[in-house]
Amino acid sequence: KTSLELFVKIGNGEIENAQLKEFANNRSNSFYNFFKSTLRKKSAIPTYVKEEPLKYDLLVFGKDEEKLNYKSAKCCTPIPGDKVFGFITINEGLKIHKLDCPNTVALQANYSYRILQAKWVDSSQQTHKVSIRLKGVDNRGLVSDVTKTLNDLNVNLHGINLSGDEGFFEGKIIIEINNKDQLKTIIMALKKVDGVVKVVREHK
Repeated sequence: KTSLELFVKIGNGEIENAQLKEFANNRSNSFYNFFKSTLRKKSAIPTYVKEEPLKYDLLVFGKDEEKLNYKSAKCCTPIPGDKVFGFITINEGLKIHKLDCPNTVALQANYSYRILQAKWVDSSQQTHKVSIRLKGVDNRGLVSDVTKTLNDLNVNLHGINLSGDEGFFEGKIIIEINNKDQLKTIIMALKKVDGVVKVVREHK
């Protein structure tokens, strides 16, 4: 009997486990090990990580993706997720239209200079620059400890300015964050840095 025939009979239920064990004991260990490894490979169940879907809930304009005040055009009533563009009106500010709006062709042909590129994005993926003020007892490794803490949290550091005077320090750092929860985590981590006494967000 060939190995292929053996696997076919096992698959059809023609060979029971007891018969298979007896057969394997009479064969070389190498075949038995090969058969066991084959069964293990076939029984492995792949696992999948479910990714959270993006929420297209924030409208941004232009190449710099600016957040601007706008109104929805009544002629096409766009909703979040629609392909849209911005149109600067004379009396009603910025309005957004769907790309397939009945008025799109006329607006783009006659007033192209008043049109803004627009798109929906996930607000949780947007980043914001934030200033954090630090105070505490000065020590030689302070700056290194602060930057290491931020690096460990994968935080982008845009600026740091700390100055010491008579054993104390004060200054601020500018970082890039996604949301308030991330900011809270960063502030808590910075408070644990040796010498740091106070950590607060600076409101302009």
